[in-house]
Amino acid sequence: MPVYKDSKNNTWYVSIRYINWAGKHDRKVKRGFKKQGEAKAWEHDFVSQESKTCDMVLSAMVKLYLKDLSTRVKESTMQTKENIIDRHILPYFGETPVNKIDPASIRRWQSKLMNEKGADGSVKFAPTYLRTINAQFSAIMNYAVRYYHLNQNPFKVAGSMGKKKADEMKIWTVDQFNSAIAFEKNVAKKVALEILFWGGLRVGECLSLCPVDVIIRSLKVNKTYKGSEKSTDPKTDNSYRMVQMPGFVINDLNDYITRLYGLQPEDRIFYFGKGTLNKELDKLADQAGLEHIRIHDLRHSHAALLIKLGASVAAVAKRLGDTVAVIMETYAHLYPGDQAFMVGRLEAVKNGIKSLSDETKTALLGDGISSKAEYWY
Repeated sequence: MPVYKDSKNNTWYVSIRYINWAGKHDRKVKRGFKKQGEAKAWEHDFVSQESKTCDMVLSAMVKLYLKDLSTRVKESTMQTKENIIDRHILPYFGETPVNKIDPASIRRWQSKLMNEKGADGSVKFAPTYLRTINAQFSAIMNYAVRYYHLNQNPFKVAGSMGKKKADEMKIWTVDQFNSAIAFEKNVAKKVALEILFWGGLRVGECLSLCPVDVIIRSLKVNKTYKGSEKSTDPKTDNSYRMVQMPGFVINDLNDYITRLYGLQPEDRIFYFGKGTLNKELDKLADQAGLEHIRIHDLRHSHAALLIKLGASVAAVAKRLGDTVAVIMETYAHLYPGDQAFMVGRLEAVKNGIKSLSDETKTALLGDGISSKAEYWY
């Protein structure tokens, strides 16, 4: 029996010999358990982990999963995963053996989360967030299948919950934004909201800005703020960029920076987080009599404005720090003229472009292209 009592301090300890990951004999000693049952539970989970069996409780499996993942993902991603696991998964299944988690228990867990209500009586979790929680739990079970001989991921039978994509985005026009921002009395929040609407930055990119990132009329985006004091790498490689800003936004930003006593070049300019801006946006919407939108919808509003002004997909993607594929997937419905434009060109090619009037050629092919119409047929 590897569990023993320490008579010196009336506690229990575990002393066990095992074969480690390198195939060598090793010994593990763990002290300080107040009860024999606690020592036995720890010994059982340790043996299960080392022998790669799935009769360990989920909380033990999670530790292995997170340890393996810690060297493969960004710190901010780890924090997000840990938060979801601690809040929504372990309270329900933490002490359940992994091989005892079945589709029926998962369905009950899903139903509980989907029906949970907030303080105002509305559904507490957005469909996209429910989907994220579900995906995280399924990822842990996939890890157990791949590395700890779990027979099958029970989520394959239980299915998912929530939705992959949010409902249709909400946007504010320039007039709507101007009517809302006119009520803003706090200079810092006003400038941050201007950067989000007129620059299209992600909220984390905006909140991570430092004085050194303000370069003439552009903002250097090379990090993101996730709620800790330390900023991390931005979302993707495409996120590294220089975003040229309208002069009035830069003027407001520089004026605000000069008011901050003792601000160092690499200090964060804004002292608040995403939650503060979300609440502020709701307050401004109420004051202006506008529909509530999320803080991220200011980025969507910026993209919609660029598209309305005739910016190309590639230009919008570069400015927003996204790929062309993401822009098309997200904003394709805002390019209604593209389909008609392309079909018009195809019909022109079929019918012979030379038979069309100069006005029609220009409408179909653009200025400076109609003279080279022979390339189209």
